[in-house]
Amino acid sequence: MPAFRSEASIGTEVPDRYLVQLCKQFSENVPATYSDTKGRAEFSFGHCTMEASRRYLTLIVEAEDEQSLARMQHLVGLRLERCMWREKPVINWVRSA
Repeated sequence: MPAFRSEASIGTEVPDRYLVQLCKQFSENVPATYSDTKGRAEFSFGHCTMEASRRYLTLIVEAEDEQSLARMQHLVGLRLERCMWREKPVINWVRSA
């Protein structure tokens, strides 16, 4: 079980659309599964779980060490910014236990 975890919730009118786009981008390089409301991408250094609710896309990244967690946050953030370029998302990662 990963020892480090952080979460970000991004407000948007179409969280399900961005979840699918993000998972499709990830699936080009790593194993990724998704539905309209949930997704998961597995990296060698951690994983990202995604959930779309009515107005939010929630991202949870987990990793075994601090450096890998920072790498996950950076990578997921960059990909999300590409998907949501029109909305210019603000991604505030919050560490959780």
